[in-house]
Amino acid sequence: MRIARFAAAAVAVALALSACGSTTKPVAGTPQAAAQARKGLNDPRTKHIACLRADHVTDIHEYTSDGRPAFQVGTKPSGPTVVFEATPGMGQGVQISGQDQGAEIIGSALVFPNDASAKLDHDVETCVALGVSG
Repeated sequence: MRIARFAAAAVAVALALSACGSTTKPVAGTPQAAAQARKGLNDPRTKHIACLRADHVTDIHEYTSDGRPAFQVGTKPSGPTVVFEATPGMGQGVQISGQDQGAEIIGSALVFPNDASAKLDHDVETCVALGVSG
C-alpha cells in the first residue's frame, strides 16, 4: 500500500514537472533582446506612418536599424529616413555628440531628409512631430 502511494505521488510530480516549459532568453544587449523587450509596447512608427498615409504618402518601408525602429519613405538617397531612439534625451545626445550628422531631432526621432523634395520633407517632419511637446 505504501509503495502504491509513493508511485502515485511520483507520477503526479512527474506530470506536474513535465508541464513546465523551459524557454531560453536572448542575451541582454542583443537586437533579439531589444525586440523581445518591446513586445506589447507601442511601436513609435505606427501613428507617424498612419499620418503619412493619410497625406497620400504610400511608399513607406518599415525596418529596424541596430535594433531601433525606423522607416524609409521612398528609396535612399531620394526619400527621407526616420530612426527612433528610445527617448528624446538619447536623440539629443546623438545630435550633440555628432554621431548622426545631418539628422533633425524631433522628439526621439532622427529625421534624415536626404534628397527629398521640400513638400515631402515637410510632410514627414509634420507627421513625425505628432505628439511631440516642447
